[in-house]
Amino acid sequence: MFDVSVLTGGVSLQSIGINAEAGTFDYAVYYRAGGIGTAVNTPDAWTLLGNFNALTTAGLGAVTLLDIADLDLAADSLYGFYVTDTQGAFSIAYTNSTGSVGDVLAADERLAIGVGYGVTWPFGEASSPRAFNGTLNYVAAVPEPASWAMMIAGFALVGTAMRRRRTRVVFA
Repeated sequence: MFDVSVLTGGVSLQSIGINAEAGTFDYAVYYRAGGIGTAVNTPDAWTLLGNFNALTTAGLGAVTLLDIADLDLAADSLYGFYVTDTQGAFSIAYTNSTGSVGDVLAADERLAIGVGYGVTWPFGEASSPRAFNGTLNYVAAVPEPASWAMMIAGFALVGTAMRRRRTRVVFA
């Protein structure tokens, strides 16, 4: 389990890459708006994002993608993620962290991933601090309809202003 802070602009999360032992395993991905908080062992507080059954992994040191349904994450928001092996095989490579839960583990200009917990399936025993050893694959979110309307109105105003700037030269 780990938190993701959306720093600037919304993003659309498209897949989660895991670092897992070689083999065929079952995985589940859950998320929670507002971050992990006190919901480490509270299944009802989480939303299932996807199940990945009989997935053959690429092995340790290689990325295995969990191709989730695109999930829009709003700017200036915090989300918790629970990426787990549902067979209890502990195949995902979470590692011990020197930081505290919530410390920034990795970041770019749009997202920051926090130090979190290793949690047994299903929402069981938690150990911390643990670091997620994977990737989040995302794109900048598409503007909302209100933003599109404002942009179109702006283009219309610019077009109108340009049209009115025409000058007529008359030769006598």
